[in-house]
Amino acid sequence: MSLQSRYAMSDRKKDGTLNLRIDKALKDAAMTAAQADRRSLTTLIEKLLEDYLREKGYLPAPPK
Repeated sequence: MSLQSRYAMSDRKKDGTLNLRIDKALKDAAMTAAQADRRSLTTLIEKLLEDYLREKGYLPAPPK
């Protein structure tokens, strides 16, 4: 499956794991932002990362 078709699917299989250590203040601010956006911290981070990668051209634009 190509990268473009993989990320064009709205119901992607989430089979990757990412563990990271960040400053507590950054995590607290992210938790506050996630709650304000009615998201989990995980989905907020996924959205931010996906938006960044699309902006930089590493992921294709979402299907219309």
